[in-house]
Amino acid sequence: MKTQLDKSFEVPQSTHLVWEHLIDPEKIMDCVPGVTVDEKVGDNHYKGKVGMKFGPMGVKYDADIFYKEIDVDNRKIVLTGDGVDSKGNGNAEMVMTIDLTEKEEGGVKLDAIMDVTVNGKIAQFGSRLITTVSNQLFKQFVTNFSKKLAAAEATA
Repeated sequence: MKTQLDKSFEVPQSTHLVWEHLIDPEKIMDCVPGVTVDEKVGDNHYKGKVGMKFGPMGVKYDADIFYKEIDVDNRKIVLTGDGVDSKGNGNAEMVMTIDLTEKEEGGVKLDAIMDVTVNGKIAQFGSRLITTVSNQLFKQFVTNFSKKLAAAEATA
């Protein structure tokens, strides 16, 4: 089962600070609910865990996370994630493209497109539930990321 999510949000911080956080998994991944990075296994390649609940069912994926593209000139990042359910009940894949646009009045607009494919038991819940859960996770991410950026700006 495949679904696509298009999301945007804005933050008041500088492009440099936002970019610095987005390309550093230690600064960004803990903003994503249920995600942990366990180790760096190569250039732009990390292993970790992704856990979430879909209705009555929770899943935990052993994940490979790649920064597939880091385009400094165009302020674009492409992240991929592949996960296998630790109980063997399916797998998930995600490709996320993030584009940063500096706003004239200050701050940054972030546009994210996420293509998510889920197979196994979770897929039986359908795209509506997966989209709902993804939207909730995205809202939590925006809140966490915004707080982290504000704290980093205050200490700079």
